[in-house]
Amino acid sequence: MATSAVSPVPRAPWRLWRSPYLWLATVHLLGDAVVVLVVGLLVLVTLVVAVLALPLAYFGIRLTVSATRVVYHAGSWERSRARITRNQVIPPVFPPARSASAVQDCWIALTDRVLWRQFGYFVLLFGMACAGIPAIVLAWSVPPVLIALPFYYSGWAAERSQLGPFEIDSLTKAGVVGVLALLFLLFVSPLLIRGLSAVDGLLVRNLLGASATGALAKRVDQLVESRQQVVNSVEAERRRMERDLHDGAQQRLVSLAMTLGRARSRLGKSNPGVLELIEQAHAEAMQAITELRDLTRGLHPPVLTDRGLDAAISAVAARAPFPVRVDIRVPVRPSLTIESIVYFVVTESLTNIAKHAQAARAAIRIIRVGDRLRLVVTDDGRGGADPDRGTGLQGLIDRVSGVDGDFSVVSPIGGPTVVTVEVPCG
Repeated sequence: MATSAVSPVPRAPWRLWRSPYLWLATVHLLGDAVVVLVVGLLVLVTLVVAVLALPLAYFGIRLTVSATRVVYHAGSWERSRARITRNQVIPPVFPPARSASAVQDCWIALTDRVLWRQFGYFVLLFGMACAGIPAIVLAWSVPPVLIALPFYYSGWAAERSQLGPFEIDSLTKAGVVGVLALLFLLFVSPLLIRGLSAVDGLLVRNLLGASATGALAKRVDQLVESRQQVVNSVEAERRRMERDLHDGAQQRLVSLAMTLGRARSRLGKSNPGVLELIEQAHAEAMQAITELRDLTRGLHPPVLTDRGLDAAISAVAARAPFPVRVDIRVPVRPSLTIESIVYFVVTESLTNIAKHAQAARAAIRIIRVGDRLRLVVTDDGRGGADPDRGTGLQGLIDRVSGVDGDFSVVSPIGGPTVVTVEVPCG
């Protein structure tokens, strides 16, 4: 179970002694000294080897990269120790992925901030060990000795005991020291251990785990990747639906229309009532074929997959009820997902122009600039297009924003209307 607390030792004094983490924290602080002597020296020697081996050409570069990864293993051991003794779950960090270039791997390894944060942890852990060992002795060893002082102080020479600047020369003074030592043991010692454990936990969390910025950036990358996968899967499903409609339902309707046509030819004029019904059924079948063909063409036309945006959008422009000038300059085809989105924006824009704009002409311009695809659709209609007024633009905005694209509309009353879309060429 993950916890955000740097020390699970309870704050309330009456709960301290019942908590197993009080003793686990003591064990952890004692272990700091061992870690400093063993793992800390290993990390230091490793980095020294990494730096000294760097000039040894290819072998030295590979040795440097391998040596820096030892620091990550040492950090993993420390995170495991914190999880066992403090129930402190720290997000793991991983060394940079290797590339095809050994020199690049070496440079990335030596400039890796996560590596040096972990090295800084082992440096600061030396200070923790120096403070932790005396603190443990003060917390758990000195108070019991002083609590028993009334029973043995008289064994000292002249029945006197020296406690720093204070001289214990009577049973009363020894009793007072014993009571104070008992109170210190009951209330101060656990808080002292808890404080050191909290500082140790802060070091582990801030130096051995992923930074908040790094974790957030990683999460953003994961969300962007997952969103792209969703968008791609939706486009793939849309293309599958187009194929199924084209090869399945549409072909059956064509077959039905042909059968009705043959039935009409064979029936002749012998039964006018039946002939009229057959003609109506034939007309409905042909109308269904036309609507289904328009539907599949709007989903993802085969020409878009086969020949790209230029051919597909030219075909759409040719079917428009007004002249459309097309200018497409895309030397390198983007992904099918981006092509589908741009095609959808163009078809919906032309449909909106035909329904609402009362335009005499329109123009479509698509150019690729670097890693961005820019689409501009203009018309000389009456203008007034507003996404908030239900003119069909909100669906286009949602479609474009799904791939980190930009969508803008400039449509003053009286026109002209300019729809501009920029999408990444993934």
